[in-house]
Amino acid sequence: MNGAQESFGALAAYRAVAAIDAAPEQLMKMAIEAAQRFLAEGEAAIAARDRQRKALALSSAGEVIEFMLGLSGSEQGPLSDRLARLYRFALAAILRGNAADDAEAVAAGGIAIAAIAALWRQRFPDAYTVS
Repeated sequence: MNGAQESFGALAAYRAVAAIDAAPEQLMKMAIEAAQRFLAEGEAAIAARDRQRKALALSSAGEVIEFMLGLSGSEQGPLSDRLARLYRFALAAILRGNAADDAEAVAAGGIAIAAIAALWRQRFPDAYTVS
């Protein structure tokens, strides 16, 4: 296993253990933060022309966002529909960025996730306080 795969594996293991007793809003916070880290890693890998690291990071970001997309349908309504559109936009941007080494597409996906993070911080400020 190379270093990049090892660090992503460790991060995944950490998230799995850390989420065991997490409240839903804390779990979503962890997912948002993980997606943002993976997207940043993908952008850095594109800049460094490291295609393997880019593919791994963006694949991981996509998996996290797919998880978030799955949660968005748990309660029907306009907010869930809007969140689902943002998640789908981010996924499409990740796919474009991965296929074409397009850092701008990845950044656009990151902007969508940042908008979701801002909404999440506003709606659930206690999830962002240090305990």
